[in-house]
Amino acid sequence: MFKQYYIPISIALASKSLILLLIPILASQINPNYKYTSLWASWNVWDARHYIDIAIYNYHRASNDEAVLIGFLPFLPLTIYIFKSFFHTSALVAGYIVSGFSTILLAIIFYKLILLDYGKRIANMAILMLFIFPTSFFLHIPYTESLFILLSVSAFFFVRKKYYWISFLCIALATFTKIAGLALIPAIFIEILFFDKEYFKRLDINNRLAIFILGSTLSLSGFFVYLFINYYVWGDPFYFNIIKKQFHSISFAPFGQGLIGALNALSYRVGFEQFMLGYAQIAAFALGLIMSIYTLIKIRLSYGIFMVIVLWLSYSSSFWSGMPRFILPLFPMFIVLALFSKSSLFKYLWILSSTSLLIFFALIFIQWGPVL
Repeated sequence: MFKQYYIPISIALASKSLILLLIPILASQINPNYKYTSLWASWNVWDARHYIDIAIYNYHRASNDEAVLIGFLPFLPLTIYIFKSFFHTSALVAGYIVSGFSTILLAIIFYKLILLDYGKRIANMAILMLFIFPTSFFLHIPYTESLFILLSVSAFFFVRKKYYWISFLCIALATFTKIAGLALIPAIFIEILFFDKEYFKRLDINNRLAIFILGSTLSLSGFFVYLFINYYVWGDPFYFNIIKKQFHSISFAPFGQGLIGALNALSYRVGFEQFMLGYAQIAAFALGLIMSIYTLIKIRLSYGIFMVIVLWLSYSSSFWSGMPRFILPLFPMFIVLALFSKSSLFKYLWILSSTSLLIFFALIFIQWGPVL
């Protein structure tokens, strides 16, 4: 059954093995202050701890420190809880199992989606480009990236196969995983209206209305449940915005405050902070913008709309500290990179530079910081 997916699955597993096993050992060799304890503990840092806590304890209202948990959407913790119960293991190990299943399924579905338009060589190359991207280590740890990208790719795959309701369900789960999942809704409806218009016209009026009204409602249901959790726990459906501002000094700023802050960081920050909070943030945004525009014009309108909205949501943060991570879900970017790799020079230069940055960023993340 999986024979045809041997290459994409092998790429995903090889990436997982090298990242999870090699990076902690390498960190302990480079930095004498870094103490390697175990595989599981090494990557249980930063936001991963919050997702694990929610899976174990649910959302709490006992103290201000616990209030920070409401800023993290529920689907990953819920999935961890389910896997924890099914496999009778710890929540931390279950988090790695979730990411493991998600990355393998992502490799398969993304491969199948690309084959709708291109050949196997492009499909395999796009999978490679995804798993060597500088922040692709997030796919292998208890973070939302593997689950969210899997749901995003699945939403596009199923709508293109005309399984609209499965696509809407994937969107609902995506909006239950990350707020960026909302970008799928206009993108998927553009896919239906622009690329499936002949098929859509053949449907009777009741089916069309059902697709728009019920499809939109189902797609938004994951985000609505998250708002209800905010209201149930804290009495305010948008309490997560208060928490982000209170604990992370982050607010919605669509007029360039985050970009200005990153540009200013080039002048007043020095060394490591200048690179990570200045150059890395700006370069990641520039890459995401170029790839989004190219996809919008050259690849597929619906893919481009999805990318532009996700990028805009990231751009609209008042403080940029995770842009290299936030552009990882722009999955059509990896199709573009695969197409550019028809040039051998580009292919080998990108593989070398991307892999080097992957190791560099992973070492930074595991030791010092949520600045990716």
